Amino acid sequence: MELRAVVFGGKFSGKTSLINAVFDQDLLQNQKRTAQCQKHQGNVCGRKLTLVDTPGWWKHFPLSDTATFLKQELIQGVSLVNPGPHAILLVIEIDIPFTEKHRKAAEDHLGLLGDQIWTYAFVVFTRSHSLRKRTIEDHIKKEGEALQSLIEKCGNRYCEFNCRVPNNTSQAKQMLEMIDNIVQSNSSGYFQIEAKRLEDAAERKKTVKTKAKSRKSKVQEQRREPDGLRIALLGWVIAGKSSAGNTILNKQVFVTGQSTVNCYTAHGVVDGRPVTVLDTPSWFKYFPSQYSPAWIKSEILKNQTLTSPHCILLVIPGDTSFKEEQKKVIEENMSFLGEQVWRHTVVLFTWGDILGDLPIEEHIESEGEALQWVIDKCENRYHVFNNKERGNRAQVTELLQKIDEMMTRNSFFQPSTEVFGRIPAQDEVNTHSEASSVDSDLQDIVRYVDEEWRRRDKKLVERVTKVEKDINAGLPKSDRSLDIPPNLSETSSNTKPEDSIEKQEPETDPESCNLDETKRPLEIKEYIKDMLDREWSRREEALMGRVLEMLSEPRCDSTHSEPTEHDKEKSKLKVTDWLQKQSLGYNSASGSNQSDT
Repeated sequence: MELRAVVFGGKFSGKTSLINAVFDQDLLQNQKRTAQCQKHQGNVCGRKLTLVDTPGWWKHFPLSDTATFLKQELIQGVSLVNPGPHAILLVIEIDIPFTEKHRKAAEDHLGLLGDQIWTYAFVVFTRSHSLRKRTIEDHIKKEGEALQSLIEKCGNRYCEFNCRVPNNTSQAKQMLEMIDNIVQSNSSGYFQIEAKRLEDAAERKKTVKTKAKSRKSKVQEQRREPDGLRIALLGWVIAGKSSAGNTILNKQVFVTGQSTVNCYTAHGVVDGRPVTVLDTPSWFKYFPSQYSPAWIKSEILKNQTLTSPHCILLVIPGDTSFKEEQKKVIEENMSFLGEQVWRHTVVLFTWGDILGDLPIEEHIESEGEALQWVIDKCENRYHVFNNKERGNRAQVTELLQKIDEMMTRNSFFQPSTEVFGRIPAQDEVNTHSEASSVDSDLQDIVRYVDEEWRRRDKKLVERVTKVEKDINAGLPKSDRSLDIPPNLSETSSNTKPEDSIEKQEPETDPESCNLDETKRPLEIKEYIKDMLDREWSRREEALMGRVLEMLSEPRCDSTHSEPTEHDKEKSKLKVTDWLQKQSLGYNSASGSNQSDT
């Protein structure tokens, strides 16, 4: 009997590695993220097997923060195996802690397919080499209620798979037996998604494609060849601004993975022309602009005036949802530069590798009116970057061409003097803020958010930097894997317990952006903590993913060869160098001014 299954899981969980290992071949590209569902068939232990790989979700993120096109891709993944999958594989890696946020994300993302999905689901634990002498049951018990609850939802069905073991037939057989048991318990049936749910997804995709094609056709404009080019990067935290700057200049000049505090200028030659890139401090994604520290606006405004950029690149991650609250946050933070700023702005979508072959126009159309408003405000100017392919210079050339098109109608941008008159000094901004009509409670909140972000950032870097010491001490990966991601639930010694962020799942309405002034102080405090958790989750997830990506040893390939000593040393040097840059801290290299030619 042929068996059919769909493989789901979070990013970096090892879904693609699992499929390669099960089929005992290098069928799928491990180094390239799965953006669209991919089907593969083969014979395993004498059985014909079909597995579908699906895009992963950010494990810390609620469903509401997942981009619409990714949700639709997950729904349509089951349609690749007709008449339907016999089983749903939920892949969870063993070597990082499984939190309540992970459980909620997994349940909500699988819930897109309907409640019946759990009748066919079972957990596959990857990276089982990190168990060492423990059993998988020991691991489940140690992880606690979050993981145990998810396994119970899957009918207490689970197995493990060590992708590093060549020709791992014993664990492959165990997995096939698990699928057989599910088939028997469902009377030889298979999972069928509700017809209307699938039809709606297909219809939305068709509509999105039509609108995307129309939008793309409007982008064609005339071009010109100016001399020097000055570009400023704006956006929210962990949007990928620094990585975008490195991609444009084709060199590592901006420190990635940590927050930019002061504006930072770098220079280079791109396509034979001088280019200056200005990286700026980030505003928050969820907090309204009044909760951003005054120094952020002051720093941005001062340097925009000094630099007079030809183009503002408004950097937006292409892998997350964009709702009305994000539109309001961007509108508020752009407004202090004056209404004319939009005439000089191009939207730059980052994390383009997540899109895969999906046209960016389909993401724009699927997200809806909020994102479309921003694009329309920029007069339909947008571009997408895959910062992981810095060598792909075509994407940079195309961006510069779009900037040139915009410059045929505009010269360069300067903040509106009608709005500000002059650029205040930092101490003037602080004095004015304290003397303004904004009440002291708001000032306390702004101060709390700023200080708590710095505290978390420092704690995160300290925890991750510990990995560097383990590497230099020569500890094997299994001895240090449990330190990742950092356990941020601990409070620092000088932090009062009531000031720590302890809530696992925010109760905050994702669509809400403004604080209700009728709330009591205690309720507001909890609300702010929840909002800060949402802001922080991408910072933690992105850094954790980056570290895991660099620390992971080469996975199973067709030759099953072990990494050479040269490969191990190269990987060690790479992660050590990167971690040293992170340990510079929140207020270091990103805050200096540098000129590279």
